[in-house]
Amino acid sequence: AWDKLKKCDGILVPGGFGDRALEGKISAIKYARENKIPFLGICMGMQAAIIEFGRNVLNIAKSKSQEFCKEGEFEKLKECEKVVVFMPEGDKEKKGGTMRLGVKETKLLPNSLAKKLIFW
Repeated sequence: AWDKLKKCDGILVPGGFGDRALEGKISAIKYARENKIPFLGICMGMQAAIIEFGRNVLNIAKSKSQEFCKEGEFEKLKECEKVVVFMPEGDKEKKGGTMRLGVKETKLLPNSLAKKLIFW
């Protein structure tokens, strides 16, 4: 899989549920960041990107998402280790159909890179 990944011009890390393949997603994201390969994280892929950045750029070794923690584990973490909190409308038992799916408005700062890339 790594040989195929290294031949890619861009990497898309999709969504998923539970912690299946989470560490593999984080490794692929780290590879993309370190090798300046365009990357897009969707849903769980973006959570994995935040965890990777926390661990490898900010040096927060125990960076975690609340969604992937066992009962009571997240509360024991230091505040800086809680890099992704679970949205209240989500459901850890029912997979899918519980997400916002675009309902929340996103505001981009006027001079941000995101604004420039989307509204060029």
